[in-house]
Amino acid sequence: MTPVSVVIATLGGPSLSATIDQLNRGTLRPAEILICIPAEYAHRVESLSGPNVSILETPCRGQVAQRAYGFCAVTNPFVLQLDDDIGVRPDCLEHLVRFLERHPRSSVIPKFFDVATGGYNAFHTPTGSQSLFRRLLFRAINGPQGYQPGQIGLSGVNMGVPEEPGDWYGLGWVPGGCVLHRREDLILADYYPFPGKAFSEDLFHSLLLRRKGISLLRCGAAACDLDFSSASVGPIRLARDYLDYRTKMDAFVKLAGASRLRFHWYLALNALRLLGESARKRLGA
Repeated sequence: MTPVSVVIATLGGPSLSATIDQLNRGTLRPAEILICIPAEYAHRVESLSGPNVSILETPCRGQVAQRAYGFCAVTNPFVLQLDDDIGVRPDCLEHLVRFLERHPRSSVIPKFFDVATGGYNAFHTPTGSQSLFRRLLFRAINGPQGYQPGQIGLSGVNMGVPEEPGDWYGLGWVPGGCVLHRREDLILADYYPFPGKAFSEDLFHSLLLRRKGISLLRCGAAACDLDFSSASVGPIRLARDYLDYRTKMDAFVKLAGASRLRFHWYLALNALRLLGESARKRLGA
């Protein structure tokens, strides 16, 4: 099969070692794994270097900038961008490679599952019977058309895809945690204009890929695991992150030519949803 370079932008978090171990135990072993880390943090990952693992000290800090630095250094035809906390299942990379070999001018993702519950996870997909509130939320996101799997709505807000059917084509966006590209299709620029946590960088990246003529796909046979519970934070941190998300999404909405009015309607409704979920958790505890 086509050899693969893996690019991991990181600050040397505690899950990185397990992520690399899982990659190397898979049915398709990567030809190279580049750990892209700012020079001042490189001491955290010195013990991880190995036959196919290289430490690439970057002169920049930021997920997108570090990843772009790694993209410029890869040597193989296929390139996997991977977050440092993703658990790649044993046959995941093999399935992604076989899928991409059949689809030129494309980038492909796996399915994502919650490592704690084993359940499938996707952003903004309908669940069960749709309440009036959920229908209103999707109307804010995408007008009368409502939910459209895997697309970016009129508001600029992204909608997820359901677990089935497995394979999906012509997606409007893909999550950035695990994506396989062809080397010639890579976005080599640091396109993310903000410091700090890279909220919605996958939307910026997906938009640039599509404008370059790259199709976005999902391979249903490939799967990864992620600890989604780590996203749970206290109310103060949640409020701060929400304001940060709004700032960064405002820039994406402008870039995508979406409706800022719809986006802020969505923001208000989604804040109510998050507050309601937080209250239910507290009452349940």
